[in-house]
Amino acid sequence: MSADYHVHIENGPCTIEWLKEFINSGLSKGLKEIGISEHGHRFIEGYNVYKSDGFRTEWVKGYMDQSIEEYVELIKKAKALGLPVKLGIEADYFPDKEKELEMFLKPYPWDYVIGSVHWLGDWGIDLEESIEEWKSRNTDEVYIEYFDIIEKMAKTGLFDVIGHIDLVKIFGFRPRPKTFDKIRKNIEEISKTGIVIEVSTAGFRKPVGEIYPSKEIMEMIREYNIPVIINSDAHYPEHVAFEFDKAYEYVKSFGINTLYYFNKRNKTPYQI
Repeated sequence: MSADYHVHIENGPCTIEWLKEFINSGLSKGLKEIGISEHGHRFIEGYNVYKSDGFRTEWVKGYMDQSIEEYVELIKKAKALGLPVKLGIEADYFPDKEKELEMFLKPYPWDYVIGSVHWLGDWGIDLEESIEEWKSRNTDEVYIEYFDIIEKMAKTGLFDVIGHIDLVKIFGFRPRPKTFDKIRKNIEEISKTGIVIEVSTAGFRKPVGEIYPSKEIMEMIREYNIPVIINSDAHYPEHVAFEFDKAYEYVKSFGINTLYYFNKRNKTPYQI
């Protein structure tokens, strides 16, 4: 029995019927509960968090078409019906937007909050339309900037989980081995915060073709005894618990046998 806490229902209607397709898919694969964690950039209430002076604002305007109230009420209704769901959100972190983010998140009864970094300023590092930017950048410097922001995100106390911690590798651009010496310092600092790191099978569906995080990062997670959970980053019902058997074996290969359930921003361990 386990959980998948990184599930997006955004590719369909905000209805119980659509939600049940994700739940039933998860239950059929042996999950105990499913956490829905819509992207913060979907909600008009999050505009002040995501806006910038450049491309990011234009990109976000194409997605902010929903009220967060509608989403929260859907999950509350599902809970009232006895469905095994949790209320989460995947919120982007921007180093200069902590106050705006806190105001955005505070009113709602989250079971957990996933923090992710998809943007370095106005550059969407995982956007296919921005891949040319990678070719003009120093990959080592990108990794260093990215993991510095991940560390800052963990230290804000606004998040419970770090999503796909090395998303920066999505298109296969890799740093030189010595760059991981610097990243190790980031991971050590992250270990002091108590935040959980997500092991995500979404990487199997991306150009990089491998799980998040990499073996290099997983070694550090084990070294600093950082708690982990396994998620799928599902965007369709069939992706719930995607390749979880591989993920279980992956974390076990690093001597990790404990995952966590979330409820009202608190985590409870369970064994795999």
